[in-house]
Amino acid sequence: MVENDDDNIRLTAKQERFVEAYLGNGNATEAYKIAGYKAKNDNVAAPESSKLLRNPKVSQAITRRKVGNLAEKQKKQDKYEITQDWLISQLITTIEDARADKQHNTVRNSLVDIGKLVGLYFDKKEINTQLSIDANLTSLDTGELLKALQQARQPDAIEGEFKKIN
Repeated sequence: MVENDDDNIRLTAKQERFVEAYLGNGNATEAYKIAGYKAKNDNVAAPESSKLLRNPKVSQAITRRKVGNLAEKQKKQDKYEITQDWLISQLITTIEDARADKQHNTVRNSLVDIGKLVGLYFDKKEINTQLSIDANLTSLDTGELLKALQQARQPDAIEGEFKKIN
């Protein structure tokens, strides 16, 4: 058993490798194979990896690591004073320069990046994560759901610095 210091979740070594691989590539089937689980083919590995994602310990470890990653990203943004407005202004400058140089691909890519920043585009990984969370919820019985809701009302404290965004 591997115990995570940051969240006291006890995972097996394979589960730990699965969490790391899943966070790295976002593909549960690939993460399942990378972690060392045996499967004849992807048709067998896919449902098994889905079961692993529904494992409360594994899903909690993934969620906590994602929260930690978000906190790290926020620290870096604060350190370098990178804001969404600043990024958009830089992309607009890039678009103007690229148009002048007739670099149409750069213009297109910059427009897509702005769309992503303002929430017009969704990353496929985000949608898959939401679907796996929904699947986790539907697999719980009433008692487990009530317990999860109780825990959500009184979550563990997460240390961090917050900055008000206008």
